[in-house]
This record gives sequence, C-alpha cells and structure tokens, in this order.
Amino acid sequence: MEKRFYSIKIAAALCGMHEQSLRMYERRGLIAPQRSVGNIRRFSDDDVEQIRFIKRLIDDLGVNLAGVEVILHMRRQMVELQQQIAALQELPPGE
Repeated sequence: MEKRFYSIKIAAALCGMHEQSLRMYERRGLIAPQRSVGNIRRFSDDDVEQIRFIKRLIDDLGVNLAGVEVILHMRRQMVELQQQIAALQELPPGE
C-alpha cells in the first residue's frame, strides 16, 4: 500500500485545526512531518493520527502542551520497552 502525504492545509483540515497549531506542535517537537525537497511539510497518515491524539488530550482531557510532551515521551518509552520484551521472548532459553 502506497503511503499518502498531505500538505499542512489538508492535514489541518483533516484534524479540525488551524495550520498555525500544527506549526507550533512541530516547533515543540510533538510532531515531525517529513519535508519535501523544497522544504515543504508532508504529513503522513501516522502524523495525522498523532495530531488527532494530541488534540484529544488537549480538548477532551484538558492536558496542557507540557503534559502532552510528557505523555508522548512516556508512550514512546513504553513502545520501546514492549519491543525489547518481545525480542527477549524470542531468544532461546539460556541466552
């Protein structure tokens, strides 16, 4: 399946947000869209899902941006630990 990419205008519309909010999220390190050769932001479906997750944290749960940063960091750590556990479970006994 081919990956789809969206301009900042389309990504913002898909998430029900303003483009400036996405720029601010990027500056804060909450999202990291790819860049084209011309340095234009290219948002993937994964980026859009990340933005929607951030929006839910803020709008539905009242989390501020500092809290969002902490949650995203903890989420990344959890995924890394799950991957490490899965790798360890694949090792033969005694290794």
